[in-house]
Amino acid sequence: MKILIFGGTTEGRKLSEALSRAGIDVTLSVATEFGRSIALNADADADADKKTDEQERRGGSGFSKKNLQILSDRLGKAEMTAMLGQGTFSIVIDATHPYAALATKNIRSACLEAGTEYYRLKRPQSAEIAGITYASDVNAAVEILNNNDEKVLLSTGSKDLEPFTHVKNYGERFFVRILPIQDSLQKALELGFRGSNIICMQGPFNMEMNAAILKMTGAKYLITKDSGDVGGFEAKISAALGVGCEVIVIARPAVEDGYTLTELLDVLNIKDESNVAWAGSSAATGRPAPETTAYFPLFVDMRGKKILVIGGGSIAERRISALSSYGADITVISPEVTEVIERLASRCVKKKYQNGDIAAIKPLLVIAATDDRQANHEAMLEAVSLEIHISVADRREECTCYFPAIAENGNFIAGLVSKNGDHSGVKKTAEKIRRLL
Repeated sequence: MKILIFGGTTEGRKLSEALSRAGIDVTLSVATEFGRSIALNADADADADKKTDEQERRGGSGFSKKNLQILSDRLGKAEMTAMLGQGTFSIVIDATHPYAALATKNIRSACLEAGTEYYRLKRPQSAEIAGITYASDVNAAVEILNNNDEKVLLSTGSKDLEPFTHVKNYGERFFVRILPIQDSLQKALELGFRGSNIICMQGPFNMEMNAAILKMTGAKYLITKDSGDVGGFEAKISAALGVGCEVIVIARPAVEDGYTLTELLDVLNIKDESNVAWAGSSAATGRPAPETTAYFPLFVDMRGKKILVIGGGSIAERRISALSSYGADITVISPEVTEVIERLASRCVKKKYQNGDIAAIKPLLVIAATDDRQANHEAMLEAVSLEIHISVADRREECTCYFPAIAENGNFIAGLVSKNGDHSGVKKTAEKIRRLL
């Protein structure tokens, strides 16, 4: 079986690596030499020197690495159809960017004409976030910006620069963040964006970096696309909200059918444990994947400290039972609460969480433990914007701190968490520590 993957996205590269490790012959087609150099984990200039006579004899810019070949040619529908018409590939996977609607259309059409099996590797769309503006397309965003004179950080990429030249005083107002590619820089300069306002960097960026750039530029508006967690979307949003910057999100072209990375590996019957850690990483919140975190175990006197627990079920009950014994001042927000929570909490506000609840209480710590993924997610965004630590029960990668397993006796106390999400390991180890104490 030979598989052709279109797209230099992060998930496309991860998929190609997983398939290659599984012994499948994979060809990854990216549009540029820069994309190819990233896929090879090498500097673009150094990588260009690796083109050998053998590659020239193969008749292309592909570079074979074990059973993974990478091509760097921008292909139109005709070229795609011709490539598939040779019958080399049994499966085609479209891993292009969610906003690359034309590329997806061409790939689908080429597969249909060639009779090649087609799969779409989709990037999950982020949940709609309260407090930000969604524009139907680039022109709608331009219209919004023409109603004010504020500075703007544009992070939608070089392909969408031209429409924003229709914004009044764009040369002075816009800071553009684009890839460090000569063609992108040249395009920005030719369109009239100031060289001093062009930031050439490769993302995704964490929350701290985004916040620093917004503060440095003085931007009052951030223009972005919903690039999903892996594209650093939520890190941008959290940073912008944290510094009081308005956010305009350009909506995706359409809701797509397809498979996530994990789902597609299952469909193809590929077992690849190395992707587990990546799937749990969090470009979204600006924090590294669990196995690379640097969490410091800090013991805090909780007597009288304000704690906000969002949720009133069994998980919230366990957290409150632990915290109440340390004298914390616990507020619970939930339409319903258990009898134990009613007894142990300092106060119960029986309603659903709403944006602004955390700001109103200003707690030391927030615990989001509802059965509503959207509510937990929005609580995380508000807490992060206020620089308040939050433990999110259903999404480890959204936590800024972890709730530990506790072991103690009259003289000592220990708190235990896992660096890589090994909950069963924490439970077993905590039991050992409790027996020791």
